[in-house]
Amino acid sequence: MVAAGIAAGLGAGLLWRRHALLEQLRARLPAMPDVSAQPAPLATALRETEQRVLSSRRNLEGVGELGRLYHANGYTKEAEACWQILHAQQPPEAPWCYYLADLRRTASDDAGMVSFLEQTVKLAPDYSPAWLNLAEWEFKTGQLDAAERDYRRRLALLPSDPYASMGLARVALQRDHRDEGRRLIEQLVREVPAFAQAHNLYAEMLAEQGDADGASLQRYLGRLAGRFREADDPWLEELRAWCYDPSRLALWASIDDMTNHGDHGIALLERAIRIAPDDARGYDELGKVYLHVGDAAKALTLFEQGIKLSTTSAGLYASLSQAFLVLNQPEKALQAARQGLALMPDAPELQTARGIALQTAGRLEEAVEAFRLVVQRAPNVCEAHFNLGNALLQLGRQDEAYVSLKRALELVPTYPNALMVLGQFELKAGRRLDSAAQYLRPFYRFYPGSVSARRLMTWWCLQDGIAAAHSGHMDEAERNLREGLEINPDMPELRGRLGLLYVQEGRFAEGRDQLETYHRLQPTEPMASLFLGQVYAHLGRTDDARRLLSEGEQLARQASDKATEEQCAQALQQLPQ
Repeated sequence: MVAAGIAAGLGAGLLWRRHALLEQLRARLPAMPDVSAQPAPLATALRETEQRVLSSRRNLEGVGELGRLYHANGYTKEAEACWQILHAQQPPEAPWCYYLADLRRTASDDAGMVSFLEQTVKLAPDYSPAWLNLAEWEFKTGQLDAAERDYRRRLALLPSDPYASMGLARVALQRDHRDEGRRLIEQLVREVPAFAQAHNLYAEMLAEQGDADGASLQRYLGRLAGRFREADDPWLEELRAWCYDPSRLALWASIDDMTNHGDHGIALLERAIRIAPDDARGYDELGKVYLHVGDAAKALTLFEQGIKLSTTSAGLYASLSQAFLVLNQPEKALQAARQGLALMPDAPELQTARGIALQTAGRLEEAVEAFRLVVQRAPNVCEAHFNLGNALLQLGRQDEAYVSLKRALELVPTYPNALMVLGQFELKAGRRLDSAAQYLRPFYRFYPGSVSARRLMTWWCLQDGIAAAHSGHMDEAERNLREGLEINPDMPELRGRLGLLYVQEGRFAEGRDQLETYHRLQPTEPMASLFLGQVYAHLGRTDDARRLLSEGEQLARQASDKATEEQCAQALQQLPQ
């Protein structure tokens, strides 16, 4: 009887506490906001979750679900109310503090954010994103000792973490410890080359020290590394699964795609399509991601689905045309552009798609007319003038092309395609080297890591070096050839020309070094053997000269190069026996 009485008392107490909690939740749960502008599934999920909170024994679990729904979809006031309930009922749980810190950050409440971050790291000292957020705030507010301490705590949890390493470098620079800051940044760009922020900071440091070329290279590497991405934050990222806002999902996916993160945002965009299957934007965005990762067939399927919807756009038809081009189907690309133009005749992107499809199909006159229409409708768009100029150049209408390409550069002076095409145009057949330089130098300066920029700039250095030597300007010739070798030390022609220049000036030891490299890079080139053999002969290295000249004679004979074969034979006859 005593045991039964105790059990009944415990049961009554439990029921009373459950009833009391339920009453608290009824009083403190936020009212459901107006979500009529959002996809219908969000309202359904909110109503069902709220019912579970008020009718289930697992009330607090339901409050967590409700908080995630509100937080993930941008209803910050309602989310905060949920997290406050859970923080009061389950004080040892760190995520509730962390979510409250995130909401305080969004509201620009630094004091509240810091308070909740400090509670988070006490409850979960192994959650590294909280340490990073705390360190970042401490750095911004000038608390350098605290920032360094917390960056190091983050680094202890995640060795080699670029965000913490970057933070320590900034702390060193802020303290004017320039050598330490530079060492940390150089180590970071070496060990984590895909971390754009480090390249950008290193570029600033090099520019301050007068190293313009080094700064340009780091800026270019920063652009190659992609858009800056916030550090991974699992507790916040898990909220994405509760998001019913296609625009938010598309934004997160875009960031993932541009930063080459995870699956490039594919799962997020697939969720957006499931939530809003009649919204063509999801199909367009997901298709573009598949184009980016090289799966044009999947992209094509998505674009074809998207254009069937009433919410289709000119951009979607342009994307469809692009997918057909990637799949080497220019006629279908043209058909897609025309289909879009029939619905949206004033869309410049569709005229552009039509022009590119015509150009790819070799119908250049029609492409020019399409691009002219784009220029008329979008006269201040750099790409429109470039497309027109490029097509005119392919037609051989050089004067007209030049005007359009120059206009593209007037609108965007660093536009790489225009710089490249104009530089090639001037450089062609060795004509107008000075004019070529005005395009190729900025092309290389702004895009020093570009394969095309490096190739064209080294070729210009070679051609201008040869021209200067022919004019008797040996200092200028040497300077140009050396500049080319700084860009591409393995270009054989540069080595050979510089070696010959040194030999002409009587600088045989320097000429030998260059010609030895030339021969190493071009071991089957008869002229390389001839030039190096002649230098060896002049320096008294008779055996080496005989070996090289004999080799050159044989290579020239195999290549049917009579002139070089005769030169090698004559040089061999002149060697002492």
